[in-house]
Amino acid sequence: MDRTVSPRQLLLSLSLVTATIFAGLPTTGSAQTIFFTENFDSSDFASRGWYDIVGGGGTIDSTNHIPGSAASWNCHFTLGGTVASAGRPNRHKFTASDTVYISFWMKMGSASVTWQGSGRPYHPHMFFLLTDADGDFVGPNSSHLEVGIETSVFKPRMFVADGLEINTSFLGVNLLSSATRHAIAGGNGNQNASSGSYVESGAPTGYNNQTYWDAASSSFTNNTWHHVEVYIAMNSTSGSTAIANADGILKMWVDRNLVINFTNVYLRTGNNPTRKFNQLLLSPYIGDGSPIAQDLWIDDLIVADQPIPSQASVPAPANLRVIQ
Repeated sequence: MDRTVSPRQLLLSLSLVTATIFAGLPTTGSAQTIFFTENFDSSDFASRGWYDIVGGGGTIDSTNHIPGSAASWNCHFTLGGTVASAGRPNRHKFTASDTVYISFWMKMGSASVTWQGSGRPYHPHMFFLLTDADGDFVGPNSSHLEVGIETSVFKPRMFVADGLEINTSFLGVNLLSSATRHAIAGGNGNQNASSGSYVESGAPTGYNNQTYWDAASSSFTNNTWHHVEVYIAMNSTSGSTAIANADGILKMWVDRNLVINFTNVYLRTGNNPTRKFNQLLLSPYIGDGSPIAQDLWIDDLIVADQPIPSQASVPAPANLRVIQ
């Protein structure tokens, strides 16, 4: 049956649809599968699928959380500390997938201590996505592929590393569009990103690498809860020629604003056409040590294969008739 609405109601509906389209919010044409959720209401992480837990999983903070939540996970860095001083949940496996959507809330810094991050142009790492090419306890920083979520103080950043894939016989040679075995995050060609590098290390190949994609400007504010959403999709490959196609996706939204948006990324090569993501690592890390004692909080984590339909779009109005 048709419904009768006023012009004002119609314009409101259309404005919501238009705003959703132009805001660049997560959209998907596929049904969503939620791999797991974590509300950080208790420290019984093992019962919820986490493993390799450090220090009992860390601090559950019932005084700092988003509205409607009972608690959050607190990461406290001591002065000079490299990891969360009270421990961390660490690792959680999920069904292997070519695509991953991550949603969480994060607050950095407090009313009394302003967040400074690492005090360097790199770190702190926060979340890592790992793949079925590696074991349950791999890395980080020495893997066949990891995709990371981090900040440079208040600026969002995503990064990729695949140090175990570096072909040391062709260091500095761009092999990204070739069938020759190669890394995609530095050492065997540089992607169109904010920066990329490879360095000598104690890794099995003798080198580590990393490539960054930065937001254009800061999106976070001290002592404020922000909603972060990330969507990552493996690139395709041409099976007959073992050539990778530069069509992988890295996207990040902060408070529904699209701040990182790349659809031309290499994440796997033609030699690894079936590689998929299957592990989340929550392990904030400041390699050179925190410049001050400071805190961040994480709440309401969701890991799925696609953006949540209720967050992806506003449905267009149907069966409407305008009255004068």
